[in-house]
Amino acid sequence: MAKKNYIYQDILERLFTCQYRFGDRILVKEIGEEMGVSRHPIMTALYRLQERGFVTITAQVGCEVVTPTPEAIQDFYRMFALTEGLIAELAASRASAADISRLRLINDQIHALDATRNANADEYRRLNVDFHTQLHAMAKSPLLCSRQLANFELSDFFIVQTCGFRAHLGLVADEHNAVIAAIVARQPEAANRAAREHIESVSRSVAAALDKTTAGDEGSADTAP
Repeated sequence: MAKKNYIYQDILERLFTCQYRFGDRILVKEIGEEMGVSRHPIMTALYRLQERGFVTITAQVGCEVVTPTPEAIQDFYRMFALTEGLIAELAASRASAADISRLRLINDQIHALDATRNANADEYRRLNVDFHTQLHAMAKSPLLCSRQLANFELSDFFIVQTCGFRAHLGLVADEHNAVIAAIVARQPEAANRAAREHIESVSRSVAAALDKTTAGDEGSADTAP
């Protein structure tokens, strides 16, 4: 793996594991000393992360993790839901029986996870990526789905930074089943609607956690000496 890609993946993993939280500074010098690399490949990785919505780079100031507003989160998930709806709509018209069987198998694995166990959150994230990757393959629209993959990474980042994956684990299998049922019935409009409703459900979990965090920060500010 090229050095710049390794650095990109390393910083991305820190974002997904909350080693960097919303608003945290990312210090180029610190990363360089830790990884034994020069400034250039680190900045290349950070600019790539900025393009994908994870960080903000300000000249003469530095780099920090984004701090999205509730409105920004809402706008993102509206776009995300509309695109996923279109993908499910295409899948309902283009998927084979074998494709659908694979999608069901993945969702059965998600359904079997115990939502009360913290350890299952990471497994859910992996299986959820598998589910939507399979759904995207069924749409047979590589350009559309490659763009949506970037949205999935950003959505996962918002989830881990706010509500965590356990918050939605008890709901996701049934929401996925609604998408599968519409695809099996070859009902593109119903598949579009079910996929949008699934993403909108995730959005509500993220927004509620973000609102709670924001309210807590405001309360702390109000009581500060």
